[in-house]
Order: sequence, then structure tokens, then C-alpha cells
Amino acid sequence: MTEIGRAHSGFADLLGYQLTERKIDHAEVTLKVGPQHLNRLSIPHGGVLATLLDSAAGFAAAFVNDPDQPRTVVTLSINVMFLGQARIGDTLIARGRRIGGGKSIAYATAEVTSDGRAIGRAEAVFKYLGK
Repeated sequence: MTEIGRAHSGFADLLGYQLTERKIDHAEVTLKVGPQHLNRLSIPHGGVLATLLDSAAGFAAAFVNDPDQPRTVVTLSINVMFLGQARIGDTLIARGRRIGGGKSIAYATAEVTSDGRAIGRAEAVFKYLGK
């Protein structure tokens, strides 16, 4: 990753979320909710929220030593809790935090908010790939 803002994946580009903050053990991604993110109830699809939570937690795990030289991680497991709803036009902010781990495994948590209200939370386990 060489620039803040671009999450560097086709799926990130498809959904339109941005990496807006990065530091050791922490990451933030944001998404403005558009019609393409809605389910049949006209609220953001749970898969969109899960993606934001997974991405924020995964980036936080990757930024273990230096946000300019992230480690490569893959998600081993994630537990998502849906707590509320957002609407079209809202900006969703997902903040991830690495909470532990070692040389090969990382544990992280994330929360996604809309107008300061928590609408989703997750706990995840990641595996580091390579060195």
C-alpha cells in the first residue's frame, strides 16, 4: 500500500470505500451509502457492513509495525454483530484495532458507526502471510 485512500483491491473499488486513517494497530475506512449498497428494505446490506468491519480490522492487523509497510493478512474467522441501521446518503465509518497476537496470528476488533451511532461490531482473527 503506497497511498492513503485507496484500499488496493477490486472489491474495495467496486464498493467504493476508502482507507481514511492508518497508524500502528489502527485503521479507519469510510463509505458513503449509495443506492448500490442497499438491500430490499432500503438499508445498507449486511454484507456491506461486514466488508467494512473485516477491512478495518484486517488493516489494523496489517499495520502491526509500520503503516507504511503493512504485513499481508488473510481472515481466518470473523464474528459480526449488526446493531443498527443506516440510510442512503449516510457516511459509514469503520474503525479497526489490533488487540493482540503473535508472529503468525493477529486478533482485531472493529466497529462501524453512522452519525456516531454504532451499527455493527466485529471480532476477527487473521493469519500473517510471508515475513
